[in-house]
Amino acid sequence: MDVTTRTAPAEPVLYRPEPVETAIPATTLPYLSPVPIPGAVEAVTPNGARVWLLVSKIEPTGPAAAPAAPQSAPVPTWAKTTALLALSLSGSSVLGAYALGLFAEGLAALIASLILLAKFAFVLALVLGLLVVVVKRRAGGGGATAEATSTATARGFLMAKATATATATAIAKK
Repeated sequence: MDVTTRTAPAEPVLYRPEPVETAIPATTLPYLSPVPIPGAVEAVTPNGARVWLLVSKIEPTGPAAAPAAPQSAPVPTWAKTTALLALSLSGSSVLGAYALGLFAEGLAALIASLILLAKFAFVLALVLGLLVVVVKRRAGGGGATAEATSTATARGFLMAKATATATATAIAKK
């Protein structure tokens, strides 16, 4: 097949349908009449022809009347207040949850560091307490000992002399 021999039209062909008039003759419809009849209502068809329509009752073409609203009790004040505050309360809780979600990792790291610091302080206090107990035991020997000595000398008549010495020892145990 030779592709050079085929030619395409210069402009594309567009399909533009023309509107078709559909005239319905009055003789095909039993309730329409092209001539006036007693008790008929005059009407105009979409193509502009005047016909007469035989109807038994003409209904109003306006909008239907709305049913009467039943009387309801007034809304309590607490219900109005709750309804007004519901949006702000739910919005606040959503923002709080979102912020907590953003800072959850940072809070977890802060809590972990505070727990580590508390453990370190507990171990340090325990070691210092044991060190104080050990130092007291070695320095004092476990108790306290006190010794007191007193000497008294007296001179009497004819060159008389008297001397007395007293020693006291006290041991305190804790």
